[in-house]
Amino acid sequence: MNVDWSFAGAQPQQVLPTLYKMKITIRQLIQDDIKIVQQLMHELGYPLDEEELLFNINMINQRNGIILVAELGGNVVGCLSAVINASLAEGMFGEIVSLVVSREYRGSGIGKSLVKQAEDWLKPKVEKIRIRANSIRLEAHKFYKSLGYEEVKTQISFIKSV
Repeated sequence: MNVDWSFAGAQPQQVLPTLYKMKITIRQLIQDDIKIVQQLMHELGYPLDEEELLFNINMINQRNGIILVAELGGNVVGCLSAVINASLAEGMFGEIVSLVVSREYRGSGIGKSLVKQAEDWLKPKVEKIRIRANSIRLEAHKFYKSLGYEEVKTQISFIKSV
């Protein structure tokens, strides 16, 4: 599968200091990141094969979303995507999706850095940013609340294969 690597709305890299005198680098996904992002998605609970992941990347790119990765010491240790959605009830809003940081690096500021960069990318485009988290991910709920996100509702998600 061919992937369109010409990302819309490219942002400059953001480098933030972290523990151990290493730097967290937040940048856009590149083709060389595919295998590690595939592993991160598996860690998040989505065991995608490479073809499925490439398809999803293509869809995000075609819809003018952005996929960011966090690099620490030259290794990708986290990722997320940010997209713009619209609905009849809620209007237009940004959404941060599929945030995952490798277990061994959680709590070190990497997730916060990823969310901040995604927010910076979304803010000029929307007035609201939404993040959804599975009801069993209680640590994620605390994390998002610590970043200023408010819990607004609980939903049950339905899906139908067609």
